Amino acid sequence: MKRSLAFGGLVATAGLLAAGLATPAQATNTVSSDTLANTNLAAQEVAAFWYGEAKANLINATPYGVETKVVNAKHVSTGGPSADTKPGVVPAIGDEKKTASKSKNVNLPKTSGKVFFIGGDGRPHWCTATSVQSGYRNLVATAGHCVYDTESNKATLDKWVFIPGYYQAKTPWGIYVGKQAFTHYDYDVYEDGDRDYAFVTVYNGVLPESVSADRNYESKVFRTRAEAEKELRRLQEDKSTGWSDLKIVEVRGDHHGRGDHHGRDYRRGRDHDRGYKVAVSVSEFAKLNPGKDLTGNGPWAEGTGADAAVEIGKSDYRSYRDSYVSDDGSTLYFRKKVERPTPSETSAPAPTATSAPAETSTPAPTATSTPAETSTPAPAATTTPAATDRHGRHEYTYFKRTFWATKQQQGVRGYKIVGKKLAIGLKDVGRLGDNVGGQGLAYNQKLGKPVFVFGYPSGQHPDGNNAFTGKTLKYSYGKTFAVQVPEVKGEELQGIKSPFTGEGAIGSSWLLNYQSARRVGYLNGVTSGLADTDKNGRIDTSFSPYFDGETYGVYKAAANLWSGKIV
Repeated sequence: MKRSLAFGGLVATAGLLAAGLATPAQATNTVSSDTLANTNLAAQEVAAFWYGEAKANLINATPYGVETKVVNAKHVSTGGPSADTKPGVVPAIGDEKKTASKSKNVNLPKTSGKVFFIGGDGRPHWCTATSVQSGYRNLVATAGHCVYDTESNKATLDKWVFIPGYYQAKTPWGIYVGKQAFTHYDYDVYEDGDRDYAFVTVYNGVLPESVSADRNYESKVFRTRAEAEKELRRLQEDKSTGWSDLKIVEVRGDHHGRGDHHGRDYRRGRDHDRGYKVAVSVSEFAKLNPGKDLTGNGPWAEGTGADAAVEIGKSDYRSYRDSYVSDDGSTLYFRKKVERPTPSETSAPAPTATSAPAETSTPAPTATSTPAETSTPAPAATTTPAATDRHGRHEYTYFKRTFWATKQQQGVRGYKIVGKKLAIGLKDVGRLGDNVGGQGLAYNQKLGKPVFVFGYPSGQHPDGNNAFTGKTLKYSYGKTFAVQVPEVKGEELQGIKSPFTGEGAIGSSWLLNYQSARRVGYLNGVTSGLADTDKNGRIDTSFSPYFDGETYGVYKAAANLWSGKIV
C-alpha cells in the first residue's frame, strides 16, 4: 500500500551518492511500535534466560516456520514495485566519508547474525538479521514476522535477542536484548506482505562474567490447583522473567494440619473437616490402595477413587509396556489385549435357532443352561486369549486414567510453584554498531541491480535435498526483479534467484553495492519468503518487500532512539 509522503531533513550520504542517489524522504503515519523489554531488569533476565543452563535454549532453538512458505511466487513484467520518491541512501557505519574500493574475495559481513525468541508455541526459535546504521548504533533489521507473532495474534515475540556472528552457542560480540520494535502500520494491522520488515532497537551487548548455581524458587502456597495454574501461566507469559523448569507441586501436611517440611502451615477449615476431592499422583494412590490393580474397578480404600478410564489412540500411547506413568506422575496409561469371539462361537446362535438338539456341539451345556449360569462362563467360552493383526502382532486398546483422594485422607494442604531462577553475572560490552558495524540503507532503487544476500539458510528443498544446515553464514548473488505472491498479500515485492532454503533464511540482508574489503553496503531488502518458481522441487527464488520511502519512514522512527545499558 502506497501512502503520501512528507519530506524530512537531510541525512549525510556517501559511497552511493556518486552513483546519482538523492537524499532520503520521510513517510508519515506509517509506523507501529511495541516494547520488547522495557526495563533494565527485564533485559537482564532475558539475557540470563539465553545464557542460562549451559545455553540450552540457544542450542535447542529451531528455525522459525511461521508464515515461511514455499509459495507460488511469480515474476511480473508490469505492476510490481515502484519508487514513491527519489532514490535515497543512508551510509553504513564507518563508510560516511569513505570512497568505494574493490575486493576479489567475498568477505562475510560481521553485521549478520541470528535473532532468537520464544514463538507462539512456547519454544525457542531463530531467524537471520543484520545490524544497520543508526544514531546510537543500536539498530537491527529483520523480517516483520520475526518480531510480530501473527500466528497467535500476540503483539511481539518473547525474549527477543540479536546475536551477531552466532555459531553453535558462541556469542563472540555478546547478546543484544531487544528494547523496542518498529514496523509498518499495514503489517502490524493487516499483515501486508509488502511490508514484512522490522527495525528493532537493542540495549548494549552483554557477556557472562560469572555464573552461579541456579537459585531455587518457591511461590506462596495457593489453596487450589486452579489458583496455582493461573499463577504459573502468568509467570510463563511474563517476558521479563528468567524462570525455568516451573511446575506445580502439592504442599502436604499431617492430619493435625501441620505444614510441609518448609514450615508453611495451612489452616484447617470446614473443607478439611468434611474432606473434598483433590487429584493425587499414581504412586500416592497406590500407597493408599496396596495390592490393588489400578487398571481395574476397585473397590478402593475409603476416601479414594479412580476416574473412569478414557480410551485413547495408539499414537497417544508412548510405550511398548502394558502400563506406565506419565512424566509428572499424575496419569496412568495402560493397554489391554483385544479379545475376539472364535469362529465356532460366533456361529453358535445359528445352530440353536435352526437345529433342535443343543447337545450337538461342545458348548451346548453353556447354550442350554439357565440365564444365570450363562453369564458366569461367558467370557472364557466366547473369546480367544488375544487377537492378532495380519502381521501376527497382538492388538490392543489403550487407556489413561487419573486418581483422587479426599483432602483429609491425602494430607494435601495446598499447591505451590517451584522452579529455577537464573543467577548469571553479566558485563557490558558496548554498543552493537561499535562492535560489528552497521549496514547502510538504500530505498527507491531501480529493479535489476545486483545485490548480495547474506543469511543462515536451513532445511530441505521440496524434493528432500538437505542443502544447508543453518549453522554458518552463507551468501547468494543476483539481480532483483519484480515478484507477486498473493498468498502473503504481496503485490509489490522484489525477488532474486537464490538457492537458499528453509526458515533460517528469513530475515537475510539484501545488500546493494556491497564492498567486501570493508564488509559493508546498503540494506535494500530482507528475505520474507522463498519459492520454487519452476516447480522442479528445488527452491530457486527468495523475495523481499521493496524498500521505498515508507520503509525509510519506519527506519527513521527507530534510528534515533537511545537504548542504553542493562548492567
